[in-house]
Amino acid sequence: MAEDSGILGGVEVTPEDLVEMQRGDYVLHGCGGGLTRVPVEKLQMPLDPEGHLQRLCLVTMTDGTVYAAQHTIFSRSTDGGATWEHLERDPTPFGGWRLQDAGDGRLLNIASLPPHGIFISADRGESWEQTGQLDLPEGGSTEIGFSVARQGNGGLLVPLLHRQAQTTDDFGKVLSGANTCYICRSEDGGRIFAERAVLGDWCHEVNIVPLPSGRLLAVIRYQRGFLPDDPPDLGERTGAAVFGSSFPYKHVFVADSEDGGHTWSELRQLTKIFGQCYGSGVGLSGDRVVVVHDHRYPREVGSGRAMVSRDGGRSWGDEVYYLNHDLVAGYAATVSLDGEEMLTLAGVAGGDAGDSWDNCVGNSRFSVIRWRLV
Repeated sequence: MAEDSGILGGVEVTPEDLVEMQRGDYVLHGCGGGLTRVPVEKLQMPLDPEGHLQRLCLVTMTDGTVYAAQHTIFSRSTDGGATWEHLERDPTPFGGWRLQDAGDGRLLNIASLPPHGIFISADRGESWEQTGQLDLPEGGSTEIGFSVARQGNGGLLVPLLHRQAQTTDDFGKVLSGANTCYICRSEDGGRIFAERAVLGDWCHEVNIVPLPSGRLLAVIRYQRGFLPDDPPDLGERTGAAVFGSSFPYKHVFVADSEDGGHTWSELRQLTKIFGQCYGSGVGLSGDRVVVVHDHRYPREVGSGRAMVSRDGGRSWGDEVYYLNHDLVAGYAATVSLDGEEMLTLAGVAGGDAGDSWDNCVGNSRFSVIRWRLV
């Protein structure tokens, strides 16, 4: 089983391996002590003048249509991702895209900007009508997760993070003011999100993954400051001390729900390397789950990497897929139409941005990778 998410499959990838892979029509599979080239199709998306490799959305409609959103460009496919139509869209009223099927073929979007209005479009996102907004906790500030999940029964789920003012001691340890993540539920196509269930504290940039079994997997960027009860060497244990970070945790955690999102298990750590912190996932046939996460440090091996579970996310195998490479770690989103082949939307900025996050705006080149497990 997976123990060290820095070197999975018993083999260490090199910067040269990743640079060559990024140029080729394959991804790398680390398993059993070796790296194997897995042929894939990489479909280039048009350059979005306001796009950023950490700003994206990928969603499938109930009729099989796929939307891949950058920022001002929607790409739409009706043939399983083989070909794409590219549409100009304005994200200004929303701050970004959190798209999902409203259940009747119309698009739903929840604004990333507070107060998180709920909008419906009947014309592929060209125009929008506001139908409501999320019911927010009192005080503090809020932000929502990176995607809206649709369950098999049509229920919609969106993560909502409630940030509160924090108090710290003289050493910077957090005494009060935890950031709490809720999972908001709608049973009426997104008109009202009437229920809020607690996922946990310090759960940022959450994506909910509906699995074919009916279970739910939450993929979480777990990031927090030091707490009073933390052992004095926690930063050394988590890798944060190497970077002098005030956050001992900047990792991917997961949790699951057996009852449709009403209650959630305790959080458990998935990635073990500091800076492997953003993840999203997809459920496949045969109880398989794939989580694609970023790998930030050192930047020479910055990449999008996929971990694999073959028991519904309860444990994770000693193997890894390397999907893309860049000095600035991008985010990724993955869907599957048939439980076998996957579409992963991911971007790179390459030499145009160097290792600067800000320089990625307008320099992020997205592609859709069509691939499957071997």
